[in-house]
Amino acid sequence: MTSDSAFQSAIPPTFSGSASKLGTPYSASSDLPSVDQPSATSSTGSKSGTTSTGSKRGPDNDMSQGKRSKRRKRTVALRAFIPVRVHGRDCIGILFTSGSIRGRGTTVYVVVGARDGKTYLALKTSWQDVARADDQAAVLKKLSDHKPHPNVITPSRLFDPMAKDRRVDSTLGSIRGLLDEEMEQLKVENRILTVTESELWRPVAYFWSPHDFVRGVIGALLGHQYLCEIGILHRDISENNIVLALCRGGLGALIDFDMAIVGRPNMHQDSPPPPRIHTDILASLIQPSFPSLADDKSYKAQRTGTTPYMSVGVLRGEPHTHFDDIESFLYVLVLFFLSYKGPLRKEALNAARVRGFIQPLGAGRLPHVTSWPDMFERWASGTFQEISDRKYSALGPASHAGFMQRSYPHIRSRWDSSSQTTAPALADLILKCWSMFSRHDLKVAHKQFIEVLREWLKQFASDEDNYVYPFDD
Repeated sequence: MTSDSAFQSAIPPTFSGSASKLGTPYSASSDLPSVDQPSATSSTGSKSGTTSTGSKRGPDNDMSQGKRSKRRKRTVALRAFIPVRVHGRDCIGILFTSGSIRGRGTTVYVVVGARDGKTYLALKTSWQDVARADDQAAVLKKLSDHKPHPNVITPSRLFDPMAKDRRVDSTLGSIRGLLDEEMEQLKVENRILTVTESELWRPVAYFWSPHDFVRGVIGALLGHQYLCEIGILHRDISENNIVLALCRGGLGALIDFDMAIVGRPNMHQDSPPPPRIHTDILASLIQPSFPSLADDKSYKAQRTGTTPYMSVGVLRGEPHTHFDDIESFLYVLVLFFLSYKGPLRKEALNAARVRGFIQPLGAGRLPHVTSWPDMFERWASGTFQEISDRKYSALGPASHAGFMQRSYPHIRSRWDSSSQTTAPALADLILKCWSMFSRHDLKVAHKQFIEVLREWLKQFASDEDNYVYPFDD
């Protein structure tokens, strides 16, 4: 997208010039205030003989008479480094960084647009598998060949790592210096650096009401429908890949095409299969009809997506279709309302928008973020087979009542402090969506899902009056 879009220009021009002028939190080298805290390092070889647990040990390394010394406190100076410039752009700070040790190493920076020196943009760096480079290039080309859609954030490449040689900026070719034949024999993913730039919208963590997030999902579904129309399958629907509008009442959008592929145009017009005749779902899991990938020794990932949001079919190793993406939207919706204890305060949301939604250094996790209940943590742990079985059994018609009974106390504990009417409204929304996917054997069309979400917005419009719109448009 162009940097002079209506959404981008709506962001307050709080910055111009060098990022180092922003002060300590965002300078290239920031010394955070010193803090007094217990030492976390072992003092082996020190005179005191105090370990990281504060226990005294004798010469033979046994506990000396079971006594414990008081924890010593010391001043620890923390230093963090934020680049002043990233790929030719003035950098404001980091918006997102992947917590995974193995993977693409994705980092998203908030940078200043080159055109006016004021507009904030999102600059993303990631290390893509060489095997997927052609797919990504084809997706970006198809996006650029079609008219922009208001609910799809189209990235633009700052450079093409495959333009000259497949070894350019690759982890095995350039960094490790391996020859082509050596790379083919080594069963390790070879990755190339990709850098893209796009509009900066609002991350979902900065929602101001439940209705605000639902409008975000509607927009992302509309964007996904458009992608299906032009022949692009996203394949990585997750909370992080949905963004919210920067204006009141606006719909959200879909981002991130790292896992997307080019497919058949108008795939969304495929009719969902007729609803299944419900029998005992758990019994059907005893002898599954899907192929097992347990014996696959490939070092490549067999599935695409983010595990808690993966569809039952994808978890089972079945071909990934647009219906799987739509099913992922269901899990995004459910898990969102269990991930937050209401919205941030108005002042915090306004301040976040002014700074481009970057998190100040040392701030840690946002205060309204909370962990999932154990019953939903199980969607992120275990084998793919186990996770698919858990989701599929919960979607059974006989399981609806039990599922909501177990879920509702967790919803209330997170949302009652914001509004006493919100938890019943959210339970109504989740049950309607959950039932819809169960009735249609997990194959739901965009239109069906969007209609349920729009109807809910109308039915519970008054509940949004309990929330305060925080932004100065």
